[in-house]
Amino acid sequence: MMKRKSITGFCLCVVITALAASVSSCRGPSEGGPAPAVKPAGAPVIGAIIFGRDSFFENIQRGMEAAAREAGAELLVSIHDHDINKETEFIENYIARKVQSIVITPESTEASVAAIRQAHDAGIRVVCFNTCINPADAARYVSAHYETDQASLGYQTGEYLAGWWAEHMPGQEIRLGILQCERFENCKRRGEGFRKALNDKKVAWKEIAVQEGWMPDEGSTAAEGMLQSDPGINLLWSENEGGTVGEVVAVRSMNQAGKVFVFGTDMSPQLAEMLIHPENILQAVTGQSPREMGSAAVRAAVASAKGQPGDSYHVVPNAFYSRSKPAEVQKYLQEYNR
Repeated sequence: MMKRKSITGFCLCVVITALAASVSSCRGPSEGGPAPAVKPAGAPVIGAIIFGRDSFFENIQRGMEAAAREAGAELLVSIHDHDINKETEFIENYIARKVQSIVITPESTEASVAAIRQAHDAGIRVVCFNTCINPADAARYVSAHYETDQASLGYQTGEYLAGWWAEHMPGQEIRLGILQCERFENCKRRGEGFRKALNDKKVAWKEIAVQEGWMPDEGSTAAEGMLQSDPGINLLWSENEGGTVGEVVAVRSMNQAGKVFVFGTDMSPQLAEMLIHPENILQAVTGQSPREMGSAAVRAAVASAKGQPGDSYHVVPNAFYSRSKPAEVQKYLQEYNR
């Protein structure tokens, strides 16, 4: 059973050694998998699999690279776009490559199990980050799991919103429009946490509209549709970064700044700029700590490859940003660009 511990196709192939970091060319889309690399004698080889290309995963990869350099490990990174077949192919390639550990954000709690079991049976240690397979199979095949408490992402935003609304819009009911991404399990948990916070804080609120919209373009279209269908909506919230961007764009394009306010999820440089923009649309974002997550996962993979024991389940803390604390937003931008 996992112990819980709280802590403060096209593919991209990256090879990291203790002496240098270099980006190797990938094989064509039909082949997939990591490109060959030469490793220092005795250096552990870690294969990473990521299913997204947004700023969250970009920062996870940066954290992985930093940890690999520090540990003197060789890191191979393969990226697919929510393609379970590619994920399986990448795992099989890593098995053939005889990596010591695989760090992965599985696409599915169920469909990803077979390939992860295959890696485990080949003697490869598996570390999950961000997502994982179902708990029963994770207990059998996964050495460690690093994730955000997804419900807390929504809850923290809802909790802040309750206080913000009482201060800035006293006596008014929240008439809420939500952009969701609940084809992904993590998004469902965020939505549950957000609604629970509003209820716990006894906020007067009504859910007017909920639509899918987790990419900026489709999100802005969906948010505009909600605002046109019910002009009484005075607040928009999104379960992810792309939807949050779309909501801000919709409010801006419909000249609703000062009438409709946006709260969001998953920090990015674009959202940081929106938080400090004088248009006063985006008010707060609860983000994850992707660099910490990526670096911790690789450190665990290296330790596991060396046979070192460790706690198996870890919650990576949230990072909260609001318009009321612009210095913290500026600090985020400075650190992101390092």
